[in-house]
Amino acid sequence: MMNPRSSILGKRATLVGTLLVLLSSGQIFSETVLFKNGEKTYGTVIDQSTDAVTILKDTKRQTIPKSQILKIIFKDIKDEGELGKIFEAEKKKLNKDGKKTEKEEQLDTLVLEQMIKENSYKVVQKRLALIEKYIDEQDGGWEEYISKNRNPWEPVWKSAILPGWGLSLMKKDTYARTYQVIIGLSIIVAIGGSQAATVQKNKAENRMSKMLFEDPVTYAQIQAAGIPNSSVYIAKLQTDAFSEYNKDKHNQHQYETYSHTGLGLAVGLYLAQLAQSYFLGKQWATHNIIQTPSGESVQEGFNFKSNMTTLASGGGGALREYRSELRYVSAF
Repeated sequence: MMNPRSSILGKRATLVGTLLVLLSSGQIFSETVLFKNGEKTYGTVIDQSTDAVTILKDTKRQTIPKSQILKIIFKDIKDEGELGKIFEAEKKKLNKDGKKTEKEEQLDTLVLEQMIKENSYKVVQKRLALIEKYIDEQDGGWEEYISKNRNPWEPVWKSAILPGWGLSLMKKDTYARTYQVIIGLSIIVAIGGSQAATVQKNKAENRMSKMLFEDPVTYAQIQAAGIPNSSVYIAKLQTDAFSEYNKDKHNQHQYETYSHTGLGLAVGLYLAQLAQSYFLGKQWATHNIIQTPSGESVQEGFNFKSNMTTLASGGGGALREYRSELRYVSAF
C-alpha cells in the first residue's frame, strides 16, 4: 500500500517551482518554525519531502530536517509567552526518543501540505493583482480586448477603410504606424508630383504658343529695324526658346514619374497591409478557441456536437447510439 505522505509529496514539483518564482521578489508572509532545542525561526514554507522542510527566508532557500522541527505554526508569532505555551504543549507529544507518533507525523504532513497550497494561492493572488494593475496602467481597455469575440475579417475591412486600422486592432501598432506613414508619404508624393507635372505642362504649352504666335512678330520687327547681325541674334533667341520648352517638358515627365511611383507604392502597400491583416487576423481570431479540461477544442458561445457510439456488437449486428448535445461555453 502506498504511503499517504509519499503520495502527497509526489504532487509537489510543479507547485513548488511556481511558488519559488513568484516569491523571488521578496518575503510576503511567513510561518513560525519552532525547533526541539527551543530555538525558532521565521520563513515561508514552500516545499517538503519525507525528511525535510524547505522555507524561504529573506529570499533565500533554507532546508530544515524534520527531525529538528517541533512545530510549524501557520502565522508569525512574536509573543514569547504564547510561543512558550505552544512549545511546552508540543514537547509533551514527543516520546522518549524525541519523536512524535506516526499519526502525529502524518497529521503534520497534511498540515504542511495545506500551508504550501495556501501560500501558493496567496502569492499568486498578490502577483496577479500587481500584474493587473500594471496592465491597467499600460492599457485600460485590455480586459475588453481579451474577452471580446473576434472575427477574422474585422481587421481586413477596417484596414480597407483606413490603412493600419485593422493592425492596430490586433495590437500590431508598429506595423500599423509604418504602413500609415509610408502610404501617407507616398500619397503626398503622388499628389505633389501630379500637381508639379501639371504646372510644367502648362508652362511648356504657353511657351510653345509664344514660339508659334508671338516670337515670329518679334523676329520680324528686329529684322525690319536693320539691327546688324540680326539673323544671328534671332537664331540665338529661337535656340533659347526651344531649350526652355524642352526643359519644361523634361520636368513634366520627371514629375509624372514621381507621381506614378508614389501612387504605385501607395497601392502596393495598401494591398500588402490588407493581406497582412488577413493572415494575422486568422491567427488573432483563434483566441475564440477554448481548450476544455478533456482536451477538446471549442469556441466561446454555443457549440453543437453530435456523434455515433457503438454500445455493443455481436451476432452480425451492432447496437449504436446517436448522441447530440448543445453547449454554451464561456471563458472566465
